[in-house]
Amino acid sequence: MTQLYSVIIASFLLLIACNDKPRPPTADSGTGSINDTLYIPLQPDWTGFNEPSDIYIGREPFVYIADTKNNQIVMLDISGRKVGNSLLIKNPKAITQDGLFDLLICAELDTVLQGKTITVGAIYRIHLSKALHNISNAEISLAYCQPSRIERRFTGITCLPDNSYIVSRTGPNNSSKFDPDDAILIFSSKDSLTGRLSSLIPEGNALYSIGKISSVSVAADRSSDIIFTQISQEMQFKVQWLSFLNGDITGWFQKFNPADNLNSGRDLLSLGKFTCPEDITYDSFGNIYIADAIKDSVFKFNSYGKEMQSFGGYGSSLRQFSAPSGIAWFNKTLFVADTKNHRICRFRLSTD
Repeated sequence: MTQLYSVIIASFLLLIACNDKPRPPTADSGTGSINDTLYIPLQPDWTGFNEPSDIYIGREPFVYIADTKNNQIVMLDISGRKVGNSLLIKNPKAITQDGLFDLLICAELDTVLQGKTITVGAIYRIHLSKALHNISNAEISLAYCQPSRIERRFTGITCLPDNSYIVSRTGPNNSSKFDPDDAILIFSSKDSLTGRLSSLIPEGNALYSIGKISSVSVAADRSSDIIFTQISQEMQFKVQWLSFLNGDITGWFQKFNPADNLNSGRDLLSLGKFTCPEDITYDSFGNIYIADAIKDSVFKFNSYGKEMQSFGGYGSSLRQFSAPSGIAWFNKTLFVADTKNHRICRFRLSTD
């Protein structure tokens, strides 16, 4: 089976703040209705994972699961059949894929510092293209880590159109104005750290304030807009959408302003909307979906930040979740990494 997939691909290859369980959203906790459409649960659920924390649909498309407590990346075809799994990667938390089909992973690394074994945050690259998509044989290289800062962890990763990529980082020490633990970092396509988004500051609780960032994503395919989530209790705006502007002033700026009474983005920025947002994805219509691990729910917003119908609630039945931490969308199907239920749930968009 693995050889068959390799031939097919070769032919076209050239955290603590979240404690209580709030009530689930009331917009739709039972039917999965979204406007005049329905998200129909697909059965069976995909199982055999141990606390999966992220899911990513590749360009091929294959499905990649961060099987966190099994210390591996699992590769499935779009129907859910297992293609293979990576060599050992400790506690993988987030996945993305660049334009050359390599996978980039936020995880951890055991290393030795001054004669002591320590665990640090790390970014890995899985060289899928060199291995003709045989993930079981693919080389894994260390792209980045900081052994001198053992408490820092990388929580989210996403690629920009030029194959550079953006990583969210957290940690307890934010006293430095030049290199705080909480940051969004920018890397080149060659895995070199080139800078950070200096407009994001780990202090206060207003727009551009950050604390315990849990994920980062581009707003749409081939887009340079960034959406990130954060789970610090102090943060008012736990989801922020930054648009990239290239002109007299170049950089990322807030797309929405909560003080603008005519701005539909107020739904996305409304206080108390999220408790522990862990991941974001988008569909082909420009809508975004956010998984909240404490509300055990999926929230949907259109590209103007207006909330559409959301669904979920605590449990293990259909349309219920337990600490969902990853979410992805492909071909009218929504995939949710239902972490504490150790499964992947799927919901098919239907207009019937």
